[in-house]
Amino acid sequence: MLRQKRRSTVSVLLKRSHSNMNIQAQICGIILLVIMFLFYRRYESLRLNTQIGFQALMLCMLLCIFLDMLSIWAIVRLLLDHRGTVYVICKAYLMSIVLVGFAGFWYECTDVYEDKKKLRQVAVTGGVAWLSGCCVIAGLPLGIYKMGRVVYTAGPAVMVTYFFTGMFILVNIVFTLAKRKQANYRRSQVILSWLALWFAAAVVQFFNNELLLVGYAGALGVLVIFFRLENPEYLADAVTGLFNQDGLLLYARKLYNEKKPFSLMSIWWNLGISQADEGAREQAVMAAFARRLPKLDNTRVFKMADDEVWMIFEDMEHVEDTVEKVRSFVEYGRRELGGMAQAAFTYMPDAAMVGDYQEMVHLMRYARWKSSDHSATNFKEVDFDFVEQMRKEKSMEQMLDEAMKEDRIEVFYQPIFSTRAKKFVSAEALVRMRDRDGNLVPPGAFIAVAEANGKILQLGEIVFEKVCRFFTKEQLEQYGLHYIEVNLSVVQCGYPGLADDYIGIMEKYQINPRYINLEITESASMAAKKTLLENMRRLMEYGVCFSLDDFGTGQSNLNYIVDMPVDIVKFDREMSQAFFQDEKAKYVMNAAMQMIHGMKLKIVSEGIETEEQYLAMEELSIDYIQGYYFSKPLPEAAFLAFLQSRQ
Repeated sequence: MLRQKRRSTVSVLLKRSHSNMNIQAQICGIILLVIMFLFYRRYESLRLNTQIGFQALMLCMLLCIFLDMLSIWAIVRLLLDHRGTVYVICKAYLMSIVLVGFAGFWYECTDVYEDKKKLRQVAVTGGVAWLSGCCVIAGLPLGIYKMGRVVYTAGPAVMVTYFFTGMFILVNIVFTLAKRKQANYRRSQVILSWLALWFAAAVVQFFNNELLLVGYAGALGVLVIFFRLENPEYLADAVTGLFNQDGLLLYARKLYNEKKPFSLMSIWWNLGISQADEGAREQAVMAAFARRLPKLDNTRVFKMADDEVWMIFEDMEHVEDTVEKVRSFVEYGRRELGGMAQAAFTYMPDAAMVGDYQEMVHLMRYARWKSSDHSATNFKEVDFDFVEQMRKEKSMEQMLDEAMKEDRIEVFYQPIFSTRAKKFVSAEALVRMRDRDGNLVPPGAFIAVAEANGKILQLGEIVFEKVCRFFTKEQLEQYGLHYIEVNLSVVQCGYPGLADDYIGIMEKYQINPRYINLEITESASMAAKKTLLENMRRLMEYGVCFSLDDFGTGQSNLNYIVDMPVDIVKFDREMSQAFFQDEKAKYVMNAAMQMIHGMKLKIVSEGIETEEQYLAMEELSIDYIQGYYFSKPLPEAAFLAFLQSRQ
């Protein structure tokens, strides 16, 4: 490394000790770099820009340490008889120091600039600066001195080395700080740490010229970069050796930035695994898949989950043959696993049908969510219509997020009539959303989206809080309302914190829990029965009652009424309408009604639209009627006006 000579104005670079300790330190540095390089080469590389930049930095650092040692040996052994050779070696070492400074700067640029054209511009500009420095260093005189155990170089060539190396270091620091928002924060911090370590070693060596620390410190800095950022194991799955999800995201981003065409296929398995397996069988299957997968040219394989891999095909000319080969391989392996093992495929023939790697990932996740069955023949090829469908739902997802933030979620209320009391005694709360123009968005357009992305929990709390606030503020009990029915989605029923959250909201608004009736669905009780029952137990202890909604559309029907501690059963609109259109449905509904009443439960018939239908339900002793015959769902003000005029 460089130092300034400590007398008059003569500058000195790298006063060097010929002690065994210093030589051993340099050898250790070389050994570290060689081991690191060999370890790095053992792994398949994604050829990311940062990986290429790090390999360049590692090789430049290795060259610098080697020339450092070689120059020491040359000064000690060859100075008297081969001064010209020593002169060339020492100047080559000075040039390598500047080269390391340039390599460090270019490595940081590979993280900031993803465009290869921009990186080439940086490489050319930096390369010209380095070559300019080399030309000046080569043309200026260099003093070589040997005084006992200490050897050093001095003179104008050394000063120029100081200048160009310092320039690259300074530019790197300024660039890193200026681009910290664009760059990987961790990478920026590590590079700054490496530069600080390199500079500190130079300062120590300047004041103690018998210590050769610069080369060894540079090697340690590269080692830190390796372990903190560039260890290839960070992008590999430990069980299968395949690239992992982080590798997929980085590689797909690289391909999109370089505008390279490629296809993508996901493969996911349903192995019929119970929780007792704790993932052991999944890991065994994935490991076998990775081990047996035939070598495929221009194909990268990524493990995305314990039951899923994605494959990127870059040979677009032969991609269909490759896909068929993979499908045949998976089918053969599936048969080996037995009848419980099923596989499904999602194939995107051209990645250009979406805009970037993030939309690509979203599309593939969306495709998996939309695929309801697993079978060996379950092959979904993504087309532009499917992409447009995904974008519409994604747009709806964004609209929903904005509506929740901007308080554009409303609750409408549909009155429920008691056939015995001959008045309206309750209402069902129904969520509505308005766009920024004030128009209502159909619930079917956003509720499914909210359930898919988990926002239904937040949406459900917003609705429940609005119901509690409305009931207490307007004192709805004065209008004869006994309770408000609030729907729970499948996701909410399976959420362990539901009871705590809802009890907290009721306490916030000081509402009597007997004014709340929560509606569960048959599918919900099937999907998360244990969690649902625990939530129901806690809420019922608090004073809330429950209804079974959409009876007749779920699974097991009457068995759910037996299992679930509900007070009310609601016949859905389809079942109510079928009573008037199908003779068999009439017998089924009569039987169900008698059994439900036999269990001392109340019945609500939804979807009643005419007086004839109302009278028929009343004659059947249906307890409550809900439908357009009385009223459509109404906003708060209209609902209050309805109650005031009808009660």
